[in-house]
Amino acid sequence: MKIISGTLLLAAVAVAALAATASAKDYTVGGSDQWDTYIDYDNWTAGKKFMVGDTITFKYMPYHNVLEVTAADYASCNVDSPISTHSGGNTAFKLTATGTRYFICGIPNHCLNGTMHVTITTVPYDAAAAAAATADDAPASGPTQAPLQSPPADAAYAPGPAGHKVTPSGGAAEKSPAAAPSNAPRYGQPVAAVAALALAALVALVA
Repeated sequence: MKIISGTLLLAAVAVAALAATASAKDYTVGGSDQWDTYIDYDNWTAGKKFMVGDTITFKYMPYHNVLEVTAADYASCNVDSPISTHSGGNTAFKLTATGTRYFICGIPNHCLNGTMHVTITTVPYDAAAAAAATADDAPASGPTQAPLQSPPADAAYAPGPAGHKVTPSGGAAEKSPAAAPSNAPRYGQPVAAVAALALAALVALVA
């Protein structure tokens, strides 16, 4: 009986862990604005519930970086003794425990004079809240339009009479210009060019 109870307990823990992993979210810090100067990260974090198991990812240009710092260094934008320093344009942090973590950009004045500082407060995993957050992020469902069927490339147009192209449905499309033979007379020359030739011939006769 004890063996069965222990097995059931382990199974319940495994199922709970799988559920938590499936509902975990990966937040891009700053959303579409990402990690950059003059972004209001307090506004970005407002209303979000970061839970154990979630991930936050910093995406940024090469001239920025990410420093995790203490609360005191965060308050003063001190970059001299960070907990960790990261660069490369894509930095992810797994939120494995509850509490508040502090992040700044280490480039001079990006934290002090800009807004490149953000606090992430992690709370215990909550299955109901995770499900609600996932539902909120799901795109609205609606009728999908079937893709238009394109005719094969070699059947899009078939040669028709009198230089016309014929669509697969049988209707005539635009008329394609017929190629003129190489020895055709140049009746289409511009009027100005013809006048110039006539003037040149007249001058030659007078001379």
